[in-house]
Amino acid sequence: VHAPILPPVTLFQRGATYERISKADDGDEDGVLRQGEDTQGLAKQRGIPIEGRRFRDNDRSATHGKHRPDYERLMAAVQRGEVDVIIVYMLGRLWRNRRERAEGMEILRTHGVSVLCVKGPELDLTTAAGRLLAGLLGEVDTFEVEQMSEREQREMRQRVERGQVPTGPRCYGYTATGTEVIDREAAEVRKMYEALAAGASLSGIAAELNARGVLNRNGQAWSHNTVRSLLLNERYASLREYHGAIYSGKWPAIVSEDQWRQAVAILTDASRKTSPGPARKWLGSGLYLCGVCDDGETTVTSAQRGSKKIKGRQYEGARTYKCRGPVKHLMRIAEPIDLLVAGTEPGKPLGLVLRLLMREDAAQLLLDGERPDMEELNAKAARLRARLKNMTDAFAEDDEADALEFRRAVRRVKERLSEIEQQMTSPARAAALGDLVRSDDVVAAWDALTLDRRRAVIDMLMTVTILQGRPGRAPFNPESVRIVPKT
Repeated sequence: VHAPILPPVTLFQRGATYERISKADDGDEDGVLRQGEDTQGLAKQRGIPIEGRRFRDNDRSATHGKHRPDYERLMAAVQRGEVDVIIVYMLGRLWRNRRERAEGMEILRTHGVSVLCVKGPELDLTTAAGRLLAGLLGEVDTFEVEQMSEREQREMRQRVERGQVPTGPRCYGYTATGTEVIDREAAEVRKMYEALAAGASLSGIAAELNARGVLNRNGQAWSHNTVRSLLLNERYASLREYHGAIYSGKWPAIVSEDQWRQAVAILTDASRKTSPGPARKWLGSGLYLCGVCDDGETTVTSAQRGSKKIKGRQYEGARTYKCRGPVKHLMRIAEPIDLLVAGTEPGKPLGLVLRLLMREDAAQLLLDGERPDMEELNAKAARLRARLKNMTDAFAEDDEADALEFRRAVRRVKERLSEIEQQMTSPARAAALGDLVRSDDVVAAWDALTLDRRRAVIDMLMTVTILQGRPGRAPFNPESVRIVPKT
C-alpha cells in the first residue's frame, strides 16, 4: 500500500491576510464577504496563524495611486519581521500596477515573505522562479486593468461627444438623472451667478442663502467653498469639460455659457483675494481710502471706539473708520461718512450714490466707456432715435397712414436700437447697476441689496477718500470726505 501523495506544505508561523475592495466589487456585497471568508479559510486550511493580522483597504481604483493605509501598515509589519506570508484572494488585489508590484516584491524578497493566493499559486519571492511567476501573473493583471481602463475611457469620450449627462452625485438644481431641472433650486443657482456678477463675495452669497434657510444638495448650510464649486461648474451652462476641452451637453442649461464664463473669469482672476476670510460688516471697510496716506491704495478698516465691558455686559461705542496702515494717523466716526455716501434715512439728504442712480440720464452709467467704438455706436443710436421721432411726427400728421405698417416699422427700428444699446452696455455694469437704474423706487431697491452688493456699486461708481477731520467735537464737515465719480 502506497502512502497518498500530498501537496507540499510550507510551514508559516506569522500569516497576514490582505483584502482590497475593488471597482469590480461594486454592488456585490456577497462577493466582498466571500473574499474575506476565502482568505481566512485558506489560512485555516494551511494551519497558518493570523492572530489579528488582517488588513483591508476600500480602494476602487486599480490604476490611480490612491493612498492605501492598511497596505502601508502591512508593509511596515513585514519590515518589522512580524509577517512571513501574505494571503490574498488573487495577486491583483495586493498590487495595482507595475510600480507597486516592483516595490512590493523587493520588500517581500528582502524579508523572506511569501504570497499565497486563493485563486492562484504560492509565490516564494526569495527565489528567481517565484519572482518570475509573480511578475508574469502581475503583467496579466496589469494588462486586463489597462485594457479595461482604455475601454472605459473610450466609452467616457463617447458619452461626452454625444452630450450625455455626466454620472456621479446629483448636481444641485437638477434631478438625480441630471436630465430635468428642479425649478426651485435652479432659481437659486441663477441668483448666485447674478449676485457674483453684481459684485457679491462668495461668503456674502453663502450667508444670504443660509439666512433664508436654503440648504445645499446634502441638506447642509452653504459655505464659501461650496458656492465657489457650484459657480465654477460648467454643467450649469450645459457644458462638459473633458481632457481640457469643453463639449456641449444635451441637458437643459440653467445659465447661459456667457454667464458661466463670466463667473469663471471673476473667480480665477489672479488679483482676486483667494482666502475666504470673514465677510465684511461695514460699508466702507477695505473700500474707502485713507486721505492721510493719500497713495490711492491704503484703505480704512472699522473699529468700535469707546467699547467697554461693565459688570459682564458689553457696551459698544461709536463705530469708526481708521487707517489700516502701520501708523494709525486717521480715525473718523463712520456714520456720517456712510450717510454722505449712501444714506437713505428719512428726513436726511440722500447719499451721493443714490442721487447718481436717480438721475434722468442714469442709464448712461451702464455704458462701457472702454469700448473703442463707443463714439460710433453713440452716433448710430442717436440717428435711430431721431428716425423714431421723425416717424412718429409723420404718422401723427398723416391721417391716411397705415397704423399696422407704422407699428411694424417702429418695431424694426426699436429692435435695431436695442441691439446697439446692448453693444454699448458693459456686462459688469449691467449686472451691478441694471436693477437699480431700471427700478421705479431706487431707494427701496438699494435698501434691499446685501452689503456686498452695495459695496460693489459704490466701488464701481466712485472713489471715496476720508480726509483728516477737525480736532475736538466739531460738527461733521462733508468736505472732509473726497468723493470722485468714476463715470
